[in-house]
Amino acid sequence: MMQKCAECNEPFKWNQLYKSLWFAFQPVRCRNCGTVHKVASASRLLTVLLLLMPMIYISIIMQNLGLLEVILPIAAVIVLVSLGLPFLLKYEKVSTNIDTNYGNR
Repeated sequence: MMQKCAECNEPFKWNQLYKSLWFAFQPVRCRNCGTVHKVASASRLLTVLLLLMPMIYISIIMQNLGLLEVILPIAAVIVLVSLGLPFLLKYEKVSTNIDTNYGNR
């Protein structure tokens, strides 16, 4: 199930979340109410584990093979995992704090 906006419960589109994933977890803006959401820290860790662990495993298992035989399975894992990540990632509403003192303390 796709993540929904914390403000208006409008579901995000898959392509919004996919673009956010590939552009360094950029915040996602709700297309209905404009609320900005960022990827939760636990989801960032999950993404790294889901992408990195299979790559390490494949490179260890296939260390005696040529470069092409190792790169193809790693690329396949990256593509398959990244296609499913928008369904797994959790987003949280960005809290906006207005600094009325303009940074002067």
